[in-house]
Amino acid sequence: MLKLLIADDEMLMRLAIRSLMNWKERGIEIIGEASNGKEAYDLALSREPDLILTDIKMPVMDGLQLIREVSKALPSCKFVVLSNFDEFRYVREAMQLGAIDYLIKSEVSPAVVDELLKSVKQKVREDKGRTRALAFNSDYWQSLAHMKENLFKDIISGLLSEKEARIQAKNLDVRIRPERLTVVKLRIDDFHEVRKKYVEQDEKLLRFSIVNILEEIIPGRWKKEIVIENSAEYLLIVNLTEEIKVAGREELEQLCASIRETVKDFMNLSLSIGIGPVVFSLRELRTAYRKADRAMRRRFFEGTGHILFDEDSLPEYENKLSGDLPEEKAYAFLNVLEEGDEVKAIGFLDRFRDGFAYCRTDERVVREAYIRLAEAACACQSYRNHTLISSSGASPFEALLLEETLEGLHHVLTSFTRRIFLAEGGHEEQLSYAERAVQMIQRYYAEDISLQSVASQINVNPSYLSRVFKQEKGENFISYLTRVRIERAKVFLESRKYKVYEVADKVGYHNYTYFSKIFKKIVGVSPEEFRR
Repeated sequence: MLKLLIADDEMLMRLAIRSLMNWKERGIEIIGEASNGKEAYDLALSREPDLILTDIKMPVMDGLQLIREVSKALPSCKFVVLSNFDEFRYVREAMQLGAIDYLIKSEVSPAVVDELLKSVKQKVREDKGRTRALAFNSDYWQSLAHMKENLFKDIISGLLSEKEARIQAKNLDVRIRPERLTVVKLRIDDFHEVRKKYVEQDEKLLRFSIVNILEEIIPGRWKKEIVIENSAEYLLIVNLTEEIKVAGREELEQLCASIRETVKDFMNLSLSIGIGPVVFSLRELRTAYRKADRAMRRRFFEGTGHILFDEDSLPEYENKLSGDLPEEKAYAFLNVLEEGDEVKAIGFLDRFRDGFAYCRTDERVVREAYIRLAEAACACQSYRNHTLISSSGASPFEALLLEETLEGLHHVLTSFTRRIFLAEGGHEEQLSYAERAVQMIQRYYAEDISLQSVASQINVNPSYLSRVFKQEKGENFISYLTRVRIERAKVFLESRKYKVYEVADKVGYHNYTYFSKIFKKIVGVSPEEFRR
């Protein structure tokens, strides 16, 4: 049964329409009447009619505005306009706004309305049919994508024979062919930070956006399938056609570079990419996947944002820990800390990192070793007299568990060690609060520091620190921090070692657009113009 709403400022006209016929026998339920457009609009939102029969000239909100507003909220609602002979100019505008027909008030009769209702019902049925078809298509494609993902996960897990894989691939209309295949693994860098910006529903949007970019940017000559492993990791399975085969690795690397740059430009996300070898059957995709994953593991040692081919992996990558055990290293580090020599302690950590970088020990072993050293630092007598946390509020152990690279682990422990010596303090008590804040800014400008976090570190009220900082330094805390960051950015830009968005990250700005705006405001030109 269709739901009808009548809107007319003349009570007699509303009564005449209601009394015109037995509406229910014609499959129509009158759900309400309104004497002005605003009243009709409110009723429409609450009752969601299929059809509104509306006058054009009404107080508060006229019929044309009613059509505009209700169409925004209820796109499927239909409108029929009631008009007088002298209102055809308004009728024409109503039709342009989406009204499907009109009735001349003086000519309203059961026969005329019956004919009109046939047309309205047909349009409503057609719209609902299209809606169901779209929903069916959406469900179908989502289901197909899900089944394809399950197929490739089964292949990668070794659960299917070549014959079984080919049969299922054919049934699911898989786009790739079982010849000259490779697996490309993509991972969003620093996902623990990215995830903070999303709730579960937004993670679905994140996954959709990544897949959509892959579908749009990869040229048609690349036969491909995309598999979502999780919100952080995606697989791109491609055929290397004869055309692509000629260029081989170079063209594949260009494709991956294009993907990486597009994701950075559109989503401000960094990607690391691992690429497996070429294989010649669906079942061998398992091998290609494992080697793409092995290439990705090199990211721990080589840093994020790189394109890593498995064929470049070194044999010693799988070496196990050699030399001193973590316990012995931790004991040695504790002794260095007790000596009170900061330079010696940092040198110890540098050699510790370099040893792992050389032998490329398993990531799990490296992380455990760094945690042991952090425990040693916490056991240090000088540490026990101080409560130290990172400027972001996380303990060193939390940060060590979250970091994704060897250099990241090294940075966490090095920063923590420096804070130990800063807090220990031979000279610290002689410094004013403002000078100690400056010292913190100079060391940690690349982190998410704030007036509140620095005040917490040096045990002073934030308002007091703000006041004395301005008095001693002639500018406020944020202004000073910004100036330090921009000066460091200028150095990085002049070195030409980093892309502009990488420079932004290195000086504490994780939003490139904001960094560019601040840089131009202070320097007078954009980062790109400054580099030129």
